[in-house]
Amino acid sequence: MMQLRVPVALLGLLLPMMASCSSPAGRYQQATIQDRGGVPCFGVPDTRETRANAPLITGVSVMEVGTGGAPIWERDFLQSGSAEPPLPPGQCLPYGEGGPPAPALQSGKRYQVELWGRTPGTPGNKDEAESRWFNGRFCMVDVAGKVVTRAGESECAASPRP
Repeated sequence: MMQLRVPVALLGLLLPMMASCSSPAGRYQQATIQDRGGVPCFGVPDTRETRANAPLITGVSVMEVGTGGAPIWERDFLQSGSAEPPLPPGQCLPYGEGGPPAPALQSGKRYQVELWGRTPGTPGNKDEAESRWFNGRFCMVDVAGKVVTRAGESECAASPRP
């Protein structure tokens, strides 16, 4: 059997190139999902980064899981001409607020939300900004005659189907 030997100097050049193909730490994070009177509301996690500099949200979209990823509702802040809103932990963007009319979410169906945006970077130096993607899954369930939002795979798996 032939052994391949890679010179250490070549390995030193290849490793940084291979590492540059991976996503930077923190680019993909879990979105927070809350129920606000039967309406899902989407936010960012409470981390040191989001507390220090609230991410600027470029857009949000909601899809039904298992349907190929076509958005059922989407709000793109850049296309609408409005400013990217900063979204600190504890605040959220309600489903259907702004943008095109949003269809009613169905009890028993599973949904996915994606928020995309960026870190603000240093004022006046947008080149320091880094992209951020926040995503999560949720479902709508009927509880005592009211439809409420349940966040997370385990909550939706435990929910009775209609």
